[in-house]
Amino acid sequence: MNDLHIELIGAIIGLAYITLEYRASWWLWIAGIVMSLFYIYIFANAHCYAWAITYLYYLGANIYGIIVWKKNFTEDSSSGISNLPKKYVARLSGLTLLLTMLIFIVISRYTDTNIPVSESFSTALSVVGMWLLAKKYLQHWVVWMTVNAIYAIANLYIGLYFSAVLFTVYFVVSVLGFIRWRKLAGE
Repeated sequence: MNDLHIELIGAIIGLAYITLEYRASWWLWIAGIVMSLFYIYIFANAHCYAWAITYLYYLGANIYGIIVWKKNFTEDSSSGISNLPKKYVARLSGLTLLLTMLIFIVISRYTDTNIPVSESFSTALSVVGMWLLAKKYLQHWVVWMTVNAIYAIANLYIGLYFSAVLFTVYFVVSVLGFIRWRKLAGE
């Protein structure tokens, strides 16, 4: 199997993942584990090391998500969606900035990445986004809108065309997901 086939399969699994996330389905975590394994390889092979590490983090975050959501799992998995408490906004913004700077320093000094700014910022946001998702905060979708826009453009730039399409779809679904989850949360 060549790298193009691996990327295509990863993108297809990614579409299943985003569909399950949109539906607020517990099964998103299983698809996320499988997708993470593919994208660790895809991004490492494309010299996007921060993104490969992000997907290693996603692997662990998906396992964490299973544990957190499993405690409250019902057939109506949409229960428990809430708004991010305002006290977290400044902390998470500061964390994102700090992570962005640290990741940028490391990958620009020690790797051959062509997109250190895009990788650093989107990686930092992704760490925060997965935590927000695991906690079922509605605002995780806003983070994913930003991350997915960066990934779509950057993947197009580096020649990962299936992934660029996948993250363009992710961007659109992020907008729709925000609207849907907002209704599920009763807003």
